[in-house]
Formats: sequence, C-alpha cells, structure tokens
Amino acid sequence: MTDRNRQILVLIDRLSSSARLAQTLGLHDTARLLAMALLDLQTTLHAISPDELRTFTRTIANVVEFKVRPPANDTQRAEPVETGQNGHIPFAR
Repeated sequence: MTDRNRQILVLIDRLSSSARLAQTLGLHDTARLLAMALLDLQTTLHAISPDELRTFTRTIANVVEFKVRPPANDTQRAEPVETGQNGHIPFAR
C-alpha cells in the first residue's frame, strides 16, 4: 500500500468518526456532506471512475425505492421539485 493510500485511509477514518458524531448531534445535513466526502475518498482509494460510480448508482436506483425526506422546519425549497410517477424525485436525468 502506498503512503498516499495510507493517508487517504486516515482521512476516511477521521471523516467517518465526524460523520457519526454529526448524526448523533442531529446535524443530518452535515452528516450527509461528510458521507459524500467519504464516498469521494473511497472511490479515489479504490480507483473507481466517475462512469463506474454513475452506472452503479443508476443500477441501485432502479432496484431500491428511495424515500424523499421533508425539508427541515426552518428551510424552504428555492424552487419546486420535479417528481417522478411515484412521487419520488428522479435520481438520474
């Protein structure tokens, strides 16, 4: 394992801990942002291309029914959200 990959693993570990803490504190948006950073680091570590990730997520979107969470009480959407036939936001356009 290269030194760069070891450093990426350290970052993954730190961000994982921070994401868990954010979730525990009810900072759900922050936890989601940290999860996206984790995914970015993991795809880099495992040399997963953007096309491979896109194909994977589209496949999962076809299998799993995603639930759309309502906005927090103190937030409003800037514009209306387009929904699919089942009332869910389309995953890939």
